[in-house]
Amino acid sequence: MAATRTLVTRDGYDQVSIDAIAREAGVSRPTVYRRWPSKAHVVFEAVFGTPGDYGEPVGSGDFATDLRQFVRGAIEFWGEPAVRAAALGILAERSRDPELHIRTQQLLDQQTLSAFGALVQRGVADGQLRADLEVELLYELLIGTTFYAVHVQHRDDVETIVDQLCSLVLRGAERKEHP
Repeated sequence: MAATRTLVTRDGYDQVSIDAIAREAGVSRPTVYRRWPSKAHVVFEAVFGTPGDYGEPVGSGDFATDLRQFVRGAIEFWGEPAVRAAALGILAERSRDPELHIRTQQLLDQQTLSAFGALVQRGVADGQLRADLEVELLYELLIGTTFYAVHVQHRDDVETIVDQLCSLVLRGAERKEHP
């Protein structure tokens, strides 16, 4: 896995091949293919990990603090050199490879969505957030915006993004007291 991460980070997703991975790892090409059906699968596992690699965020008891931590973590994740180098290639491959789509869905979507949902539910239970929040939509807003900021706009002003995005989300998500 380290060999693949090194290659992707150094050369970019498009330049990596199974032959290059095998050479870098000091194994044969058939050895790589015995474990993974394609380059995309090797790169995905090397860069993004496997189920269980992403633990549930620990809640502080303050949703605004937890939200800032989640958004900062998403930006840092998307900006990590290997992830930055592989993400767009994996995203393109995901649309063509049903098995890869399922793996990415399970790891990146379901697992992180579940963890984020737990933070939101704690915020609702503590009376900090509206009970009618659509967790999945809020998650997509945060993940999509952070992805776009890092991969399309190439922004590196993490704290500015965190401040602006969290402020916007909190204005819409916080529980309002009615007179």
